[in-house]
Amino acid sequence: MKIIITILCLFLQATSIADILSPNLTAQYDANRKTVFLKWQHKDPRFTAYVLQRSDDNKNWSDIYVLTAGNFKKKKQEKFADKSAGTTKNFYRLRMFTDPQSFEYSPSILVIIGSRTNNWVLYPVPVKDVLNLQYNGSEPIRGVVGVIIQNMNGYVLIRKRYSSLNRTIQVPVDNLGKGIYDIRIVVNNAVVWNQRFAK
Repeated sequence: MKIIITILCLFLQATSIADILSPNLTAQYDANRKTVFLKWQHKDPRFTAYVLQRSDDNKNWSDIYVLTAGNFKKKKQEKFADKSAGTTKNFYRLRMFTDPQSFEYSPSILVIIGSRTNNWVLYPVPVKDVLNLQYNGSEPIRGVVGVIIQNMNGYVLIRKRYSSLNRTIQVPVDNLGKGIYDIRIVVNNAVVWNQRFAK
């Protein structure tokens, strides 16, 4: 049975492209294949080529895939499988060309490939109505699990408590609008995991 673990996608930088024309770059990590599967939409007719880039620090970028207009899909959904992703953090973005000399960047996203024995995993990405948190650690959780979700200004929007026996936690987020949020997991008054997610 094919199991695909969806890892957090993180929008990290602003862009001048209108949301309606955003390529909506997303990623899924397949732990069995050790591959990051990336998808995006070709919505903007101005773009004549895409260069998919990867970075381990969100500063220094390498080109890993080039797609030109003659190879665009008819359904306008483009895909790439990255089999050379790093073992921890991988940032991805698209360099989108309108002509050979002019280009724009998509917002970057972050794929975190954590240890399967010491990690929390958040899915699906992007989050819709329910946010799932899965604990893959080998050690038992010692204490009540607190989940805190706040907006980019630090205002707490959701605060929940769950039994430490739960290895999968479902948090309803249907009341949150589209945007970027921070999530923290607190055990015994200590933050044990925090990430940023997009909805």
